[in-house]
Amino acid sequence: MELLIFSDSHGNADGIRQALARQPRRPDAVCFLGDGVRDLDLPALCEVAVYAVRGNCDWSRTEDVPWTGRTLYLEGHTILLTHGHLHGVKSGLGGLISYAASVGADVVLFGHTHRPTERVLPAGTQVGDRVLERPMYLLNPGSVGYDEDGEGRSFGTLTLQGDAVLFAHGRL
Repeated sequence: MELLIFSDSHGNADGIRQALARQPRRPDAVCFLGDGVRDLDLPALCEVAVYAVRGNCDWSRTEDVPWTGRTLYLEGHTILLTHGHLHGVKSGLGGLISYAASVGADVVLFGHTHRPTERVLPAGTQVGDRVLERPMYLLNPGSVGYDEDGEGRSFGTLTLQGDAVLFAHGRL
């Protein structure tokens, strides 16, 4: 299963269009991690499943989009989608990791920091009073709307194939 992941477009729907155009084939789904939910109103997204959560800047016309996060069950994985602001991700990932472990997520997709991030916690890692039975993958696609680090706006791709979790960042 191929997922295309966006976050933090902040009114720049063109970044989403550009990333979609770069894909060799249509993704199975798009995950949007907040701050620009209104930017998802694109004809190119009519033919693909879209899973979205709201961010701290999503206030208007987004009542039907979850605020605190969303859990998906795809290809044998439990995937947590969250913007990250409610878990303090700008100050570290500890709060997010604890929450993800409490809901049994093994793939965690988050935004808010505008910085592409990948982190893997191996199976057997102690998280609070829990021990991870599977690796936990934490993935932030960065910002499709802003070039925060001078390397270009960014997005993510995620391939789920059995136990394999493959993530990559793309730049615009």
